[in-house]
Amino acid sequence: MSRLVNAPLQEVIFEVGWSLDIDASSGIETDSRFNLALGSLKTLVKKEFPFHVARVPFYELAPHAFNRQAVMQFRKEPKGRPLLQLGPGVFTVNDTDKDYDWNESFKPTLLYGLEKLEEAYDGSMLYEHAVLRYIDSVRVDDYGFTDWGSFIAKNLRFSFENSFDTDMLPRDVSFQQLFDRPNGDQLQLLVGSGTNTEGERCLIWETVVSRKHAFDKEGLIAWGQEAHVYSSTIFKQFCQPEFYGSFHKIRHSGL
Repeated sequence: MSRLVNAPLQEVIFEVGWSLDIDASSGIETDSRFNLALGSLKTLVKKEFPFHVARVPFYELAPHAFNRQAVMQFRKEPKGRPLLQLGPGVFTVNDTDKDYDWNESFKPTLLYGLEKLEEAYDGSMLYEHAVLRYIDSVRVDDYGFTDWGSFIAKNLRFSFENSFDTDMLPRDVSFQQLFDRPNGDQLQLLVGSGTNTEGERCLIWETVVSRKHAFDKEGLIAWGQEAHVYSSTIFKQFCQPEFYGSFHKIRHSGL
């Protein structure tokens, strides 16, 4: 998405996955090159992403117990973003609003990460799925919040109504919609209530574009650019004009 002055963006995540091997003796799916690749990746990204930490104690268990889960994080500074994540059969690039710009920062980091990933796996890879996820959030009290139904109807091009008890208002809400696109992508929209780190009420929504397809690195980057443009379009369409305009005026706290 093009950068807004006061964007509600909390996090953007680009995830790629590849097929796993089948262990001949057990029949269990496994990323047979993962352990060697993990060690190589630590060395390859050490200059740019010197801080690494295990998200889960996967060394104590069989690696296949964490198939398609990110188990190791690589950061430029402790607790900082952007970050890279690797797990058996999965790799992600994550960033936040503080540093995010698709062309200036995120896409170059994605290119760098994929190049180092393929080098760590000792050659080009054939990816089988890709996901681009944007997570946005606003403090609802900045918008004169009264109830979730009214708030969502006023600010999003989406609404809901409960008619079984007009005196009863929901304290929390959660909605999910899944769409199939003509080009083979899927669009998932998730809307719900939550709180930020200060305990303030927030509306949180996710825009997720995904595709199950055989990609090489060049195809993956091309798809990512297309998914980014589409996500930006959906973001603008999903927000009511006044709500979208507020992102140039009000600074929102993070989750």
